[in-house]
Amino acid sequence: MGTYENDLAAAKRSRTAWGCTCGADNPPSYDACHDCQRPSWTCAACGTVHPSARSRCERCDSTMPAESLGDREEGFEMTYEEWIATQVGPRVVGGRYDHGDSESTYEVLAIEHGPRPLGVWPVWDITVRYESDGRERTHCTGWDPRRDTVATPPAVSE
Repeated sequence: MGTYENDLAAAKRSRTAWGCTCGADNPPSYDACHDCQRPSWTCAACGTVHPSARSRCERCDSTMPAESLGDREEGFEMTYEEWIATQVGPRVVGGRYDHGDSESTYEVLAIEHGPRPLGVWPVWDITVRYESDGRERTHCTGWDPRRDTVATPPAVSE
């Protein structure tokens, strides 16, 4: 697991770092700015990460799909709940999910939707248990539909 500095350096080398409107640079895996906590969004069409202050992708001129944000004629303005929904994705407690590599299948143990007080990082988190070694980890990595998949939906209790 890398630190912010290592993640940022790798993102800058690969030219995938995203710049926040506050001036800070962030790794593409960060769902909010490291410095000011402003949430980001990822373009559904090309995967470019943007600060939430913008509604159109600067790379491909696409917008997030209406089903992710709600269908508003007045334009892009994501609520905290909508942003959390895009970060959590289809994950629910008890479900099994996969990041796309051979040892990344995990079970969701808990989801804390937040919000937390201003300045407290992360603003939301998810606790998972990896099947490969049983380790548990709490993080705030957002759902990425280009990579993440549902391995097994949670069991339905009757």
